[in-house]
Amino acid sequence: MAKKPTLMLLAAIFTAAFALAVDKANVPMPEHEVLRGHVMADVASHAFGAGLGPRWVSFIFAVETSSGKVIPVRIAYAFYKNEQLPPESFWNYSTLYDLDVNRDPKCDTTVKAISYEKNVDEHGNQLPATYILRSAKNAPSDSLKPETLLPCYVLRYGQYRQVDPAPSR
Repeated sequence: MAKKPTLMLLAAIFTAAFALAVDKANVPMPEHEVLRGHVMADVASHAFGAGLGPRWVSFIFAVETSSGKVIPVRIAYAFYKNEQLPPESFWNYSTLYDLDVNRDPKCDTTVKAISYEKNVDEHGNQLPATYILRSAKNAPSDSLKPETLLPCYVLRYGQYRQVDPAPSR
């Protein structure tokens, strides 16, 4: 009969653990967050999107953490007019930016997957892929490994700003 209390205790522990896991799974993601860092690379694709709604481009952004670690992420940038594309000066790793973004796990990718664009001829036959990842000016070389997972964040027009460098003493 000693088995019954043990089974009851185990059932109670599993039930509590399951309830805790369900509670954690239901924690909502923040509406938005601010990422501070540097532009690492532009995904120079010709596919901007078509039809209704915004057009899209992607780039890789190096997020600086409070511990000094740098984490590369994919930024999917939404815009409506060509004039809303970031200026040429934006593509410089030396410049620090704050991006007001929303996390979107549906567009997570790897460096390798985002670096190439598939090509076909006029008959639909596969052609060699084109390498479309362009490093930003002053970006560290060889810092992006092909297997690196890039969490994706959506950035909308007007939701970024250059951060003034800290004054030197």
